[in-house]
Amino acid sequence: MIAKDGGRAARAWAAGLTLVGIAAATPAYAQQARGKAAAPAGKATTAPAGATPIVKQTAIPVNPTDAIAIVNDQVITRSDLADECVARKGKEILETLINRALIEQALKAQKKEVTAAEIDQEIDSIAGRFGIARQQWLQTLDKERGISPFQYARDVIYPQIAMRKLCEGRVQVTEDDVKSAFESQYGDKLRCRLIMVDSLSKSQAIWEELRKNPGGFEKVAQEQSMDLATRSLGGLLGEPINRHAQPKNVSEAAFAQLLDGDPKDKDPSHKPKDGDFTGPIQAGEGAWLILRREGVIPAETRVSLKDENVKKRLQEFVHDAKLKETMGEVFEEMIKKAAIENKLVGTMKLANEEQHPEFRVDDKVKLMSNPESNTPDPGQAGPADGEAPVAARAPKLPTPAAAAPDAAAQFEKARAAKAPSPAAPSPVTPTPGSPQ
Repeated sequence: MIAKDGGRAARAWAAGLTLVGIAAATPAYAQQARGKAAAPAGKATTAPAGATPIVKQTAIPVNPTDAIAIVNDQVITRSDLADECVARKGKEILETLINRALIEQALKAQKKEVTAAEIDQEIDSIAGRFGIARQQWLQTLDKERGISPFQYARDVIYPQIAMRKLCEGRVQVTEDDVKSAFESQYGDKLRCRLIMVDSLSKSQAIWEELRKNPGGFEKVAQEQSMDLATRSLGGLLGEPINRHAQPKNVSEAAFAQLLDGDPKDKDPSHKPKDGDFTGPIQAGEGAWLILRREGVIPAETRVSLKDENVKKRLQEFVHDAKLKETMGEVFEEMIKKAAIENKLVGTMKLANEEQHPEFRVDDKVKLMSNPESNTPDPGQAGPADGEAPVAARAPKLPTPAAAAPDAAAQFEKARAAKAPSPAAPSPVTPTPGSPQ
């Protein structure tokens, strides 16, 4: 169940908490209580004209054999309803219950807790930051996303606060972090076109074609790129690429080859220029990129890191980003240490099972149906003269920098169609220089 892809699922789940957590309205639990009291559960009986209607409340059936509905004398029991709910949504809801149990156990082990007052304060704080009333936002959540105030407090805000408490003392912001954030936000930015394909061999063949005909980049992007969001535009990215953007191996390779150039090469004629393109860059399993420089957005010179307000804002930004990453790591650790038997889907995970000598992960097995490896053999020599420079392998990386949502979806689909991601990423060193 979780042994194979628990790391990816854990990080995605924990990161999702921060994305959904934008809330508001009267105290969440109180709101739910008032909602229950205000909604009549029964139906009104016939009353004489002019008389006040009498409303009779009926308790919701709780026993499995109790009737939850009656259709022409045919009884639909609570058990029937429960079975249908489990069949339709059981896997998703059970995963939420498992996650909640892990969090509650971790809090108890550290003698920590999340109070109702903290939940309401968090909702107030988020609502205040976004300038929206609590009541208005909770009504929007309920109407457009089907999330009640009680669900929002319990399934979004509660785990978000809990994970922050479980991460206390593990997030540190360094001066280098702040400097990188400053360069990313206020430094030079690259406007680029993109060609995305699903194998190293394809990207190398395209690179050779572009080397002979650099002006054909847009046509090749339209005909061969698998990025649907940019293909019709000749590969043009809607947003510029920032320095240090994620995935870092993509942005670092782009800046090294398209802006910075080789620091050892002092010949000004060799400096990167508009129209230059990178060698193939691996953005993940089944995704290789070639980027062409369209222009450079100069750095903002009016903003300085010496400005304390700017520095403070960047520190908060970096802290939030690192906290989100740490939340995923902590939750992944919780899953590894837990023994989880999921009888609904028929899977079992032992506590710390990866430490067992016979432990193996199926996604490390090479399939006969995928004989072509996208990973260069570490023992092989580097590219010969005239061959495309290749950025080192970067397994299990997120969507390419500055890619649009449609591109992200296409990227994930292409990656899923190839082999699963390895269990742990290896460091990546981009190939400097720009092909001529």
